[in-house]
Amino acid sequence: MQIFNKASIGVSAAAVLLFSCQSAMAKLERRMAIEINANTIYFAIADVNKKTDKIYRHLDYGSLEAGFYDDLSSGDNHFFSSFMLKKAQSLFHKLRTRQEHFKAVKVRAIATDTFREAHNAEELVQKVRRTTGIDIRILSPEEEDRMDFFSAFRATDNSETPVVWDIGKERFQLIISDPEAGPFTHKGDFGSVSFMKYLKEVVQNKPPHFPGSLSPISTKELEAGITFARYLARRTPVIIRKELKRDNVKITGIGPVFQEGFAEEITGHRMSLDKGKLEKYILDHASSSDTNEASFSSAILVFGFMEELDITQMFISDHNSTVGMLEFPILWH
Repeated sequence: MQIFNKASIGVSAAAVLLFSCQSAMAKLERRMAIEINANTIYFAIADVNKKTDKIYRHLDYGSLEAGFYDDLSSGDNHFFSSFMLKKAQSLFHKLRTRQEHFKAVKVRAIATDTFREAHNAEELVQKVRRTTGIDIRILSPEEEDRMDFFSAFRATDNSETPVVWDIGKERFQLIISDPEAGPFTHKGDFGSVSFMKYLKEVVQNKPPHFPGSLSPISTKELEAGITFARYLARRTPVIIRKELKRDNVKITGIGPVFQEGFAEEITGHRMSLDKGKLEKYILDHASSSDTNEASFSSAILVFGFMEELDITQMFISDHNSTVGMLEFPILWH
């Protein structure tokens, strides 16, 4: 009969525990995701399980003001300026410093429509790659759709068929995943900035690139803005409208329009947007001259949709597409 003393058992148990911890850690990969939006660069660093692509722990996240879209739209030739090329290198140097500080072993940077529109986007990409070693991948519309869809459903833990509403700068999209119909995305051309331009140029009859604020806005102008938002909502396909009429369906808002600005001010830490409180926010800010015009116009857009589609309340997710990138297997394998 073999006899083991308590000391040897303790050492063996400790060794097994240490081996198990090392084995678990060996499966993790430290990743850095960088997402270039219209005027902002977002980044996130996390330890991700290589086998499942699930985030184990978040280490760092944030944003850098860049101004890509503003720079591109300041001229009529669709070229990034020489100033923008230099600024991009400086911003990505800062990101490279964060990568090195956190020892991220893999970095993925993606850009979408603003870079697709720029004639010299490849020049910017090459400069950043040469000076920082970070490679920017300009996604095609199809690749962007695929990643948006993946990120959208990482944002909701609802077991029922959810509806995800993502409002970007130039367009919005309503996304569902129906067991019968499969994944379905409806895109609209009017995003937050496009809608604000419409309010200024059509509803208020102001010249293009008018420097003044959208507010104060008259009752008649406000009604016209809501009417147009409702018109956009009426173009929502039947498959999504049908889903929204179901009892207890969960609609989740993602993207900067919901996670910043008016929604953050209304919801606080509750992460739930109520239509009644949104209406009060709009009425309270309509006559103010110092209201953030982007937030205010986005509030009108969202309220019109909630009115037309009979949405009384929606969940605001803090899970953004940059975090979704960390778990998107196509980018990492």
